[in-house]
Amino acid sequence: MKTISRAASVMLVLAVIMMLAVPAFAAGSGSITVENPRAGETYTAYKIFDVVYNADQSAYSYTIASDSPWLSTVQTFSGINLSDAVTDGEGNTFYIVEENDSFSAAEFAKVLKGALSGKTGTQLTLTGGKATATGLDLGYYFVSSTNGALCNLTTTNPNAIIYDKNDVTFDKTVDDVSVEVGQTVEFTLLGKVPDTTGFTTYVYEFSDTMSSGLTFQKDVKVYVNGVQLTENITLTNTPSDQNATGFTLSIDVMKLQNLVAKQIKVTYTATVNENAVSVIQKNKAILKYSNDPTDNEKYTKIPDEEKVYTAKIVIDKFETDHEDKKLAGAQFVLMNSSGKFYAYDASTQKVGWVDDQDDATVVTTDSNGAAGFIGLEDGVYTLKEIKAPAGYNLLTDTIDITIAGSDTDETKLTVEADVANSTGSQLPSTGGIGTTIFYTIGGIMMGLAVILLIVKRRTSLSE
Repeated sequence: MKTISRAASVMLVLAVIMMLAVPAFAAGSGSITVENPRAGETYTAYKIFDVVYNADQSAYSYTIASDSPWLSTVQTFSGINLSDAVTDGEGNTFYIVEENDSFSAAEFAKVLKGALSGKTGTQLTLTGGKATATGLDLGYYFVSSTNGALCNLTTTNPNAIIYDKNDVTFDKTVDDVSVEVGQTVEFTLLGKVPDTTGFTTYVYEFSDTMSSGLTFQKDVKVYVNGVQLTENITLTNTPSDQNATGFTLSIDVMKLQNLVAKQIKVTYTATVNENAVSVIQKNKAILKYSNDPTDNEKYTKIPDEEKVYTAKIVIDKFETDHEDKKLAGAQFVLMNSSGKFYAYDASTQKVGWVDDQDDATVVTTDSNGAAGFIGLEDGVYTLKEIKAPAGYNLLTDTIDITIAGSDTDETKLTVEADVANSTGSQLPSTGGIGTTIFYTIGGIMMGLAVILLIVKRRTSLSE
């Protein structure tokens, strides 16, 4: 509210009323529009003061009629001074309204809100995605909504645009849900600049907490209407000392009122680590904002959560037809759908994929017949045995394995590959049964030869 001297106010009011020098300011020429009405809400405008102003709107004078239902409420508010009663040429009595140094729009709105009972206002009509009241007497209006969250004070000069202060949106997204260990994912928080008219202070704060499987990269960026914001923001943890699990970001939206309803976008990244293997990782963010200009201690909190997951393949190696006989010493490599080989770097906790099998990670089954590949995203993989357990035949065929994870069911994040190996029959060897047969047959033949020789000699002697 702009203040001019009492004498000037009286002169301006009387001049406009008596001379009607500016027809455009005649009664019934104002409007109020709520740009962002909420579904199911009813908006009502209550005229508190009449107003007249000059052509370039550099001077305003507010008055309240002696028969106004709001007069007694206004008279009790310490932030407003009323003149002695003034009577125009038509016998209308009114008071000139001036704010004093203790005036607070938020406190005034609070007083008016408490005095709504029994008052009559003009209901705004929803049309074209906006709520509007037209044909209003020019004045200073208090606009309230069904739930009481909208408590705007505005002057029709002649048309006023306001915003529902409780229409605060919040959405959180992540660029990938099924991920590999070592992969960096980007999170995005979306909101919009709220209207802070009537507030003396306003809290607009994002907070984010990550689970142990996500390593925060301390790279928060803020954009408003597509332009990066470097001022009027406060990170509770500065880039040099942010902890590993999240941050708190406050934005001074009271300094962004030229951008009301424009998008606020916050981006930051996290790297998936080994703690994420076969565990659904939850990343929760909360938007906290002021919701009542009449009470600076009232806030609304909107939570939103995104999830990411990474899976693993577990090999179960056993003897064919004897599943309880586990086989140690089998070696495997893993290929993805592009034919590249799995290569895991333990020092950086990162899954990579290489072209050459010689550079691939080789896993070996232990005494329980177990081995595995961790940190895998959804997809089709091929398991290849490159060394069989001692005494068993090497598999000649590869095994296809499909991972189809879930952000609600962790049992789907571990895929078991059952791999059976057969033992072969013992082949003949030197000194074995093959030569033994020949030695045996040779001995028999030699024995027969000796017998024939003896028989032949006896026959000769008898002749």
